[in-house]
Amino acid sequence: MKLSEKIQAIIDSDYTSYMIEKESGIPPSTFGRFRKGKRDVKNMTLGVAEKLEIFYDKYLPKGK
Repeated sequence: MKLSEKIQAIIDSDYTSYMIEKESGIPPSTFGRFRKGKRDVKNMTLGVAEKLEIFYDKYLPKGK
């Protein structure tokens, strides 16, 4: 699965923004922009993308 697909799966997930922000260490204002569609995932910094990938690997079921 591509990194962009993992990130989109997190954005579309039922996890609360608070939990994702807390567990990943991403500032609320940053994640909120992606979840609300104000920023494109393709313009995400590498650091934020890496943190979200770690979150994905820890919390989202394999293969989804």
